[in-house]
Amino acid sequence: MPSSADDTSRVPTVKTHFPWRVASLVLVHLAMLAHIAHWWFNGRSVGRFVLSDSARTLERGEVNPGFLLFVAAIGVSALFGRLLCGWVCHMGALQDLSAWMLGRLGIKPRLFRSRLLAWVPTLLALYLFAWPLCFRLVQELNPPKAGQSDLMMAAERRSGFSASLATERLWEDLPSPMVAVPFLLLCGMGTVYVLGARGLCRYGCPYGSLLRPAERLSRWKVVVDPSKCDQCGLCTTACSAGVRVHEEVRRFGAVRSRDCVRSLDCVAICPTRALSFSRTQPRPLSTCGRASATRPDHELSTSEELVCAATFILVCLGTRGLYGLIPLLLSATLGILGAYVAWLAWRLPREGNVRFSTWQLRLGGRLLPSGWVFLAGVGVLFMLTIHSIGVKAIIAVGSSLDRRITTSFEEAVSRTGSSEQARADAARAIRSYRLARPLRSGGIAFLNTPEADFRRAWLEVVRGDRAEAESILRGLAGQERTRDVASRELARLLLASGRTKEATSVLTIAVERDLRSYASRELLAAVWTQQGRAGQAESMFRRICTRFPGDSAARAGLIDALCADGRPTEALSLLEAAVRARPRDARARAELLALTRRLSDTSAATPTVGVRSAPTSTDSPQTTSPHRDAEEVRNGRRGIPAVPPTRR
Repeated sequence: MPSSADDTSRVPTVKTHFPWRVASLVLVHLAMLAHIAHWWFNGRSVGRFVLSDSARTLERGEVNPGFLLFVAAIGVSALFGRLLCGWVCHMGALQDLSAWMLGRLGIKPRLFRSRLLAWVPTLLALYLFAWPLCFRLVQELNPPKAGQSDLMMAAERRSGFSASLATERLWEDLPSPMVAVPFLLLCGMGTVYVLGARGLCRYGCPYGSLLRPAERLSRWKVVVDPSKCDQCGLCTTACSAGVRVHEEVRRFGAVRSRDCVRSLDCVAICPTRALSFSRTQPRPLSTCGRASATRPDHELSTSEELVCAATFILVCLGTRGLYGLIPLLLSATLGILGAYVAWLAWRLPREGNVRFSTWQLRLGGRLLPSGWVFLAGVGVLFMLTIHSIGVKAIIAVGSSLDRRITTSFEEAVSRTGSSEQARADAARAIRSYRLARPLRSGGIAFLNTPEADFRRAWLEVVRGDRAEAESILRGLAGQERTRDVASRELARLLLASGRTKEATSVLTIAVERDLRSYASRELLAAVWTQQGRAGQAESMFRRICTRFPGDSAARAGLIDALCADGRPTEALSLLEAAVRARPRDARARAELLALTRRLSDTSAATPTVGVRSAPTSTDSPQTTSPHRDAEEVRNGRRGIPAVPPTRR
């Protein structure tokens, strides 16, 4: 038998021999760019086709494009297997591209196989999808009663399902470029270099873990014609998912591995045309759940598995949400890579020969210079992990003290101020939050955490130090990722102090810097309307509508401004024109219907439809901002929000 298939643990990256798959992946990325461009120039577009948005459907009842795509992916997987993973997934394409680039450099990563880490995608899927669904079911089984907190009232408003197929906030909750670039490098080049082919798919993709049960129902598989197969092993070499194709087809006549993503590169490269993608006979239900019988080339010992699992937990928990930057999937990727590094460090003093990719760390029982450098790097990474855990622990302590305070905004800014107990609790929480500031500001962190800064500003208001709260908010208003919310909250604080001109200036600057500053422009329009300057609000919203024709929130603001200026007929005409231009715009139709009904019900000469009033020192946060921060509502908090608001 030829020996070309002997070393199948090494998965060389070869040129993709199935051009249609390459064309499919290129078209997917072109469609993504076109989607972003349409939203950027129009201000409104179809919602994101992001699978993680399915969690919103389960938790809030918002049926979005991401949920519909996930349902379609499950259906396709049940029929044809994980075809979308190989032909559509952009992260899979990134890993294949990274493997190709490494191959061009002569680097052929070995597959890393861990039994415990293989459960990470399932645990992530349970956290992303099962937990929100359970939370929603509990809320619906326990309907709110009179006098219950805002938390339960928010749960009542989210009952049922509704379509949410278009959005003005396409980039909301997505990482900034400062985070996205390292994320893509780690998920692509990093995971392939360390874990082997499709390392992220095997150890960090929660969506694949939900597609695998559906894939077992598929009757379409890569099958072999035994009379043509000579077991050359080229199919295994070409497989981008690291599946031992030649062993699978020899034992079962078809590829049964759950890691198969139906890339069909094995079919294209087969020199004897022995492989094909064909419909097979249905398997008995009792065997559908059985994994492939081919054993991996190496397995970790029990102690090594435990080291990997413990490291993953520490790194994932320590980096999740760190500095308000690292999302869950990035922290999971860091945890998996950290587990691999910890595994090598565990083996280094225990085995005579240890190698990391092309670097020989230990040879003949002697630690080489590269091994010492590796251990030094491990030590640095360990200290960084402990530091991250410490920063998060300090913020958690401050948050626990923060939750004791139930003072409302109107109470904090009133003449009497907060109670003595609230001020004492606020002082203790502020001490914890201050410790989590950057080193240059007297803390121990490397960067600032916006959530902690927002809460510290609010606690300063509770404590009675408005000058310090104003200083914190001005600093946050100078940062791009927090400018909108910080400007709004700074303006609210200034309005409560009677400094209307300064508040208007702060809001105007925020809107001029970014016309999509939803929170700032809404409050600015309310201030202008109360001052009898609805014409300025009209001009602002007309400019926004001209720049972003699909911005329905700006259109709603324009309608409010026209009604406040005593021109309801013009507002009605504008809505009618919007409906004629976009007959499928459900929001425009609903606004038109509501305005028509209100105009028909009122006989006053000056309509008050949609008129907003600016907040004063006696307004509650719920009154001053009808689109309060979703997280703040869930936590039942008052005052300055912890994170930017979500308009629904």
